[in-house]
Amino acid sequence: MFKYKPGIKVSYERQGYIYFKSRSYNTLDSEEQSVIDKLCREIGGEYSSALFAFVTTDASATKISIDYYLSKATLYRLVKEYYEKFPTEIK
Repeated sequence: MFKYKPGIKVSYERQGYIYFKSRSYNTLDSEEQSVIDKLCREIGGEYSSALFAFVTTDASATKISIDYYLSKATLYRLVKEYYEKFPTEIK
């Protein structure tokens, strides 16, 4: 469920766009998917799989933290950067 994150320096509308675009990953064309893949790799580094799982599925931060062995603080830091660096248009 989309929830506005005031700590992220991106407008409510933009956060909604990024959230729903990311969550619809499986329905995007390969070009759009590759943009999200690349962004997760660049930002996430060794935690890119965790970041990808968090932004493209409905898995909770707790589940991702446990499954990928990272703190929620680290996950939230990565998500913040993901939102702030998400391209204006991905197509």
